[in-house]
Amino acid sequence: MRRAAWVALVFSLTLLVELPASWLLKPVAAQGVSGSLWQGQAQRIGQVGPVAWHWQPWRLQARLNIGFQGQDWQVRLAGWPWDWQARVEPLGVIATEPSNYRLSGAWRGRVDVQGSGGRCRVGEGAIGAAELILVSPWSLSLGASQVRIDCSTGLHLLAQLQLQGQHQFSLDADLMQRRGRLQGVVEPGATLAPLLQSGQWLKPDQSGLSRTLKW
Repeated sequence: MRRAAWVALVFSLTLLVELPASWLLKPVAAQGVSGSLWQGQAQRIGQVGPVAWHWQPWRLQARLNIGFQGQDWQVRLAGWPWDWQARVEPLGVIATEPSNYRLSGAWRGRVDVQGSGGRCRVGEGAIGAAELILVSPWSLSLGASQVRIDCSTGLHLLAQLQLQGQHQFSLDADLMQRRGRLQGVVEPGATLAPLLQSGQWLKPDQSGLSRTLKW
């Protein structure tokens, strides 16, 4: 009986290890999928790509590389569910899948997060770009940007965008509640003003912007 159970366990683990990634990603919009559940890659998953992953559950480690907006982003996870650590950092410029808009910027830095279960305990570091540029569908300088994680009241992504003499914005996004608050000031004659006004985000006679975002 024990021998039969051992054989069944080995057989099940073998099937799990060799489980093709294409079977796992079948319910989502994915293209060019290859490899297995533990190590594989995809040309595109939804709006991002290329994507590559390497999961080592026996070492409590996982690594995910995501191509987005011309940048290779790496996410590292480690630890047990009740005591985990995550790290996000940009690695370099790569060719990514096209999207409705395109941003360009030399991102630098790193964000480290520690948590327990679904709770974020500590967020450290920041990721930023000295000059962020919208290159498609329009060409527009957006200025300096910075992104960090705040765990004091949940799991919040805090972002800032500023261009001297043009505009200044701040975003507080509650990632667990899937909502955020965007606030900013647009200077008179700023190049971004017509775009915000056409989208009805900013009234022609106002310079202050405040919007609630949901996703």
